[in-house]
Amino acid sequence: MYLAKRFYDMALDTNREAYLPVALVLIKIQFELAFKKLFSIFFSSTKTKPTNTKENHSNTLGLESSWDIYLMLILCGLIGIFYTIRRQRVALEQQ
Repeated sequence: MYLAKRFYDMALDTNREAYLPVALVLIKIQFELAFKKLFSIFFSSTKTKPTNTKENHSNTLGLESSWDIYLMLILCGLIGIFYTIRRQRVALEQQ
């Protein structure tokens, strides 16, 4: 990804008419890098082995097993926010 970004920057330096295509591709590359970083933070499967199984009875919920529940909660929250904003706009228009 970094090599591709470097070549797109060089293409922009070579030809100023390529500004829009290069800008779009660089935005896409930045989005992919951010998504990859975010995905690695939330869905990393690095698990440490417990040293003593009798003492390590932690009930942690892994995100890789229930990512759909978190996604549904976020979507329901967004729907609630948009519904509230729309209701407030309608109430202001009626006054």
